[in-house]
Amino acid sequence: MTNQIVSPDGRCLLFLDVLGFSQLVETKTVQEVYGVIDESLKAFGYWEKMNGLFKTIYFSDTFIFYQEPKGYANWAFLDIYAIGSMLLSALLAKGIPARGAISFGEFEVDLDTTGRHQVYFGKALIEAYKAEQSEKWIGITVLPSAWMPYEHSNPGSIASWEQERAWLKREDDVLLLNPFIKLRGWYDLYLVGDVPTPYSLYDAPEFPNDILAFKFIREQAEMYAVKNDFMSPAAVKYHITLNFLKRILGEEIYRWGEEASLPENF
Repeated sequence: MTNQIVSPDGRCLLFLDVLGFSQLVETKTVQEVYGVIDESLKAFGYWEKMNGLFKTIYFSDTFIFYQEPKGYANWAFLDIYAIGSMLLSALLAKGIPARGAISFGEFEVDLDTTGRHQVYFGKALIEAYKAEQSEKWIGITVLPSAWMPYEHSNPGSIASWEQERAWLKREDDVLLLNPFIKLRGWYDLYLVGDVPTPYSLYDAPEFPNDILAFKFIREQAEMYAVKNDFMSPAAVKYHITLNFLKRILGEEIYRWGEEASLPENF
C-alpha cells in the first residue's frame, strides 16, 4: 500500500466533544469534573505516544486530535479512523459519552508572535465541528474529505471494509464508524476458542475497553427505557446509538459483547 500524497497542505483531524459537559460542571464537584478531563486526556496521550505522528489540542469539552505532518497520506487516514474508534471506546469505558467527526483539509497550528499562545484554525476544523454538531448519537462520523482520497488510490476499499463492519456508509457519503474495532476483530478467534477469559486481561486496554464501553451504552439505553423515556435529547442519543450497534455488529457479535461483560467472563 503506497502513501500517495494528495494534498501538500492539509491534515486529517478528529474533532471530539464530551457530551453533557455543561451539566457535569453544574452538578458535580471540581474534583469529579477534573477526573473526567484527566481520564480523557490520558486516552489521547496514550495514542499520541503509541503513534507519534498525531497531537492533541484540548479546551473545555473539546479535543482535537490532528495529524502533525502535513499532506494526505494513506497511513494518516488508516491511523485516524482506527485510533478514533479506540479513543471513543476508551472514553465510553470510563462512562464518558462523546461525539466526533473526522475530516481532512487545511488546519494550521502555530504559536503567536510572542510565543505564549497557541493559534489553531482551518477549514478542516470548521467542517468537522459542523458535522459533529449536526449528529444526534454517541459516535464518530468520517466525512468524505477524509475517506474519498483514500478510496481514489485504493478503489473498492471503503465498500470492502463496510462488509467487514468497520463502518456503515450513509446516503450522504458519511461513514458511521464502528467504535468497537477489537470486539469486531477478535470475534473469529473467539469462535475457535483462541480468545481466553478473563477478557479483562486479554489485549488490554483496548479489548476490555470495548467490552466496558458496549456495556455502558446498553445500560444507559436501558435506564432510559425503564423510565419510558425514548424522546428526550439525552435518551435519544443512547437509543439511536444502541440501534446502530445492533446493525453494525450483527446479532452474533452483539450477543458475544453482552456475554463478554458477565462476571464469569470478564
